[in-house]
This record gives sequence, C-alpha cells and structure tokens, in this order.
Amino acid sequence: MGKFRRPTHHECFNTLKNQGYHIEHNYGHGRENLCFNFYILTLLAFFFHQVLELTDKAFQESRSKAGTLREFWERLRQVFHFFIFDSWESLLHFAFNKKSYPITVTPQPP
Repeated sequence: MGKFRRPTHHECFNTLKNQGYHIEHNYGHGRENLCFNFYILTLLAFFFHQVLELTDKAFQESRSKAGTLREFWERLRQVFHFFIFDSWESLLHFAFNKKSYPITVTPQPP
C-alpha cells in the first residue's frame, strides 16, 4: 500500500475533467439546476472509484492491466453492455484476463 499517495486538488480535478468524468469548473454552479445533481453524482462515483483503487485487490490488478483510467472504464463499459455478471470480481476477471470463456446465448422469447 506504500505505492499510493494522496492526489493533489489539481490532479483530482484533472482526472474529473479529462479521464471520462467530463466535469468542467462551472458544472456544479447553481443549486436549483439538474447539472448540480449530475455534479454531485459524478463526485460520488469518483469517491467510490478512489475507495476501490485503494482497497480492492481485483480492481487494482485490473486497473494495472488497462493502461489509462479512460481505457479501464471504456473496457468495462464495453463488456458490461453485452454480458451479465454475478459479481464485480467476475466482471473484472472477464474484462482484463486473456482467457477464453465459453459464451452461451439463451434466446429470449418474443
């Protein structure tokens, strides 16, 4: 756990702006606007991602295989779009391990 350090204010904002969260400086202005709610939800997501990065071994291993944070979330979005997983660990294992998985398709009734 010694390799992690506390990010600065500028590093956090840079991540929120450029790594897939799409936050701008004026995004949270105005408490009566929907954009404020999106701002709060985005900060909550960022908070949970930071907790996962510090505490979840499967997340840390998968994150190290992805390259950039943007690539990490994009790969999860792609896999999550097509498959259903029993757990967070199953999703990470499938998305970031180069193994062949038997994929079966169950037709849905019309």
